[in-house]
Amino acid sequence: MTTDKPDTQKDLLPALARVVRGTSILFWGLPIAMVISVMATLSNWTDAAWPMGMLMPPVAFGMLWYGLWLLGSFQPQERVWQAALGQAKIIGLFSLGLSPFLHWHHRVPDELYFAYVVWLLALGFVFYLMSLNKMLARLAAMIPDETLRVESQLFSRMNRVLLAMTPIGFGVMYLFSFMDELPEILIHGVSMAAQFRPWLFMAFVLIPVSMTMSLLWKTKESILASVFNSRQ
Repeated sequence: MTTDKPDTQKDLLPALARVVRGTSILFWGLPIAMVISVMATLSNWTDAAWPMGMLMPPVAFGMLWYGLWLLGSFQPQERVWQAALGQAKIIGLFSLGLSPFLHWHHRVPDELYFAYVVWLLALGFVFYLMSLNKMLARLAAMIPDETLRVESQLFSRMNRVLLAMTPIGFGVMYLFSFMDELPEILIHGVSMAAQFRPWLFMAFVLIPVSMTMSLLWKTKESILASVFNSRQ
């Protein structure tokens, strides 16, 4: 009696192809989403491109969610990997839902509700990057590349520490703004930091974003190299 065994190699190659496409979309989607978010918040760029300008933030954040969705078919039986991916998907969907407020806040800057939602979106993006780094570490653990595994564990942990400092720092600055009995130099520093909050946020987030993009690119290249080497 013969038993039919699933062709795991045949099933694995399409899943790896989707991982390559997903990591490529995430690699390009991260800087695109950041640039569009800053332009939508600080300039009239989205107003000039009306009505397409209002759709640019949702399209950019939609890319970040679609890239994660492509990864879902890889190793669906691995619960730890799928849990990390699912967490990133949920936060990505949350950011996608809030992204239209970037345009609305710019159109009505005096509306506090829109301003709070935009800062909630910024906080969600920080947690998205943290979950994305955790997911990349889980993904690298399933790829037969020891160098990639070590780098992913090191840099993903470093990125999560840096990103965790961002909401903590802004929270402390927000609490200081309500205190009256502070040294004058500290009050002046808090007021200046409040004026440059978008740029400070970008500065604190830019380094983890660049290292996350590096991990995405190395993951894609490692998968391509392993596929081509296995065919030789």
